[in-house]
Amino acid sequence: MPNSGHAEAFRCGQLYAALAALQECSDGPHHSLGRSATVKDILRAPSKVLNDHLWQVGKYLITARNRGEGAAAAVLFRSIPDLLPTRKEPPYALDPGQREQFRLGVEAQKAEIEKALQSL
Repeated sequence: MPNSGHAEAFRCGQLYAALAALQECSDGPHHSLGRSATVKDILRAPSKVLNDHLWQVGKYLITARNRGEGAAAAVLFRSIPDLLPTRKEPPYALDPGQREQFRLGVEAQKAEIEKALQSL
């Protein structure tokens, strides 16, 4: 990746994908992170949106377990520490190159999630 801003944008995309999948286990298919407006908000202010959801990870995990999605939620929950930004995530809007890296991070993490959940 050309610069650390792009690497952090990729990582933010990975984190978003994991949080969205965990929230979906908790709240079902109409979860807030699945909305296109939320993705637009993330592209404008990644730390603001992602931090709000990081604070709710425990709630998502418990609610998912109560809905019978505990095994999948546990796999997703365990992946989150490895996806946290290596430095303070960008508080600013992502530029076009960073948006592309964010998208690639989302796709890469979705593939990892699919692989991890296949054995359940």
